[in-house]
Amino acid sequence: MKILIIEDEIPAQRYLKNIIEKTVSNCEFLFPIQSVEEGIEFFKSNQERPSLIFSDIELTDGLSFDIFKEVEVNIPIIFVTAYNDYALRAFEVNSIDYLLKPINENHIKLALDRFDNKMINSISQDTVSVISDKIENEEESFRNRIWINQPTNLSIASVKEIHAFQSENKTVYVHQDGGVSGTIDMTLDKLERELNPVDFFRINRQFIVNVNGVVSIEPHYNGKWVLRLKSDSQLEVIIPKEKVSKFKQWMVK
Repeated sequence: MKILIIEDEIPAQRYLKNIIEKTVSNCEFLFPIQSVEEGIEFFKSNQERPSLIFSDIELTDGLSFDIFKEVEVNIPIIFVTAYNDYALRAFEVNSIDYLLKPINENHIKLALDRFDNKMINSISQDTVSVISDKIENEEESFRNRIWINQPTNLSIASVKEIHAFQSENKTVYVHQDGGVSGTIDMTLDKLERELNPVDFFRINRQFIVNVNGVVSIEPHYNGKWVLRLKSDSQLEVIIPKEKVSKFKQWMVK
């Protein structure tokens, strides 16, 4: 069976690939797709078609649905996403399952069993019912762990251990105890959607902070305030005037 993975995070690609390999014998992976642009180019070309697609929904340059709007893809799709918001849109394409992250081997096995049983090119009514029940029974899901790029290896960390995420020169840095611990392959915009807003706040265009990573805030000038982090108390994170009130309310929720 030939499988295509559509996922913009390289560690997530590897994780999904490893789980599938443990579940499926004799599977072959086509080159992974990381963006809407790459997906459209792939399906418009004469490249070999997969038997099954595993697809995230939110990619770096849009939603994976944008690929399927641009080109007709009559291939069964298993969506793997951090959000339950898109379930109804998944029904409009050839979805046979809708898995909410974090996933494990059992989730993949059940989805692949459904694929084996259906082998369909369009979604059936009983599949709609299965997915609808699953979404209704799921609580709102937020990211719990994240891959961190380090000079010689990848590590995984609980988001609760992270004091802040900082974007600089198109790179997102992770602040933990002791300072910057590495980088991640995500934008702040995508992170903001995946992190629990009870714990994380988007201070400005450069920073998302964890409530447990804040040491103090103090007045700055022109109505702005300065935030200081546990990971680096010398670093000054500017809170814009228009966000000061909302930030103070968030801190004491």
